Amino acid sequence: MATSRADVEKGGSSPRKAKQEPGKVPSPLYPQHEGEREWTPWLVPSILVANITVFTIAMYYNNCPAHNAKPGRDGQCVARFLHRFSFQPLRQNPLLGPSSATLVKMGALVWDKVVHGHQGWRLFSCMWMHAGVLHLVANMLSLLFIGLRLEQQFGYGMHTRLQFAGHIFQTLT
Repeated sequence: MATSRADVEKGGSSPRKAKQEPGKVPSPLYPQHEGEREWTPWLVPSILVANITVFTIAMYYNNCPAHNAKPGRDGQCVARFLHRFSFQPLRQNPLLGPSSATLVKMGALVWDKVVHGHQGWRLFSCMWMHAGVLHLVANMLSLLFIGLRLEQQFGYGMHTRLQFAGHIFQTLT
């Protein structure tokens, strides 16, 4: 007895299911509503990769074992098995990340440097900086769960504007 196997993920129907409405493609994450088009996310994954890359560069530049080699300095680096990528002692950064000096060198928001040092670029660079793994994970989960839906619902252009406006609002508050 031959059975037909349909690709359910791409919208194929199975013999047990009723026919779907024409033009309606099921989505594994979110149900597709009337008038929505099929979409492939690229903006949110790109932002996610960029954030992880910047955090990795910050951890490489931080180099906790080399900077905390002197005994009696606020404790040992956390996760020393990561060598150069190990985290600052919990007394210095409880979010498991680089030192505040490293974050400032890489572009963290310091209002004094923006206003008096004429470093307006910090208003934009701080969007990519994360204080630690916990901060990064929380933001990336929010980006995945909310950002993917916004990208699907409003499109790439509107989502980019919303994302940028949110960062500017966050920076100014």
